[in-house]
Amino acid sequence: MNKLLAGALSATVLTMAAVQPVLAQDDTQARALPAPTTVGNASFISGGIGIDESEAMKAAAAKYSLELVFSARSDRNAPGASAGASAAYTADVKVRITDRSGKTVIDTVSQGPYLLANLPDGAYQVEASADGAPAKTQKTTIKKGTHQRLVFSWAD
Repeated sequence: MNKLLAGALSATVLTMAAVQPVLAQDDTQARALPAPTTVGNASFISGGIGIDESEAMKAAAAKYSLELVFSARSDRNAPGASAGASAAYTADVKVRITDRSGKTVIDTVSQGPYLLANLPDGAYQVEASADGAPAKTQKTTIKKGTHQRLVFSWAD
């Protein structure tokens, strides 16, 4: 009887040891995520500054119906610049999401290069503007159980 109990206890300890790194990783990601904001039927988080928060946002993206990514491209072909172009993530992007009827669902300024939102099913227009550059607009349709990813990029 003691051998059976000892075997079961050993198996439990080994299982817990194997699961612990996964739980620790999930806990670390949860602590790195910004607090969500809820507006009506929509909720969102924005951030991604720093490696921990950036990785946490990427890992959490699939749990949200809409993922927005913001970047700025530098034109290195400009006079006096080195050849080629590069892209860097950008923050402080003004974001406005409206539904099919034109009602504003989310109106915020991103706190990092990622904005993750859970929206009710429907058609949406997403408008984003950064650093005084002209606003960019994209349309998307959200359906339960799906994930949409929109990337907004501006030239320097």
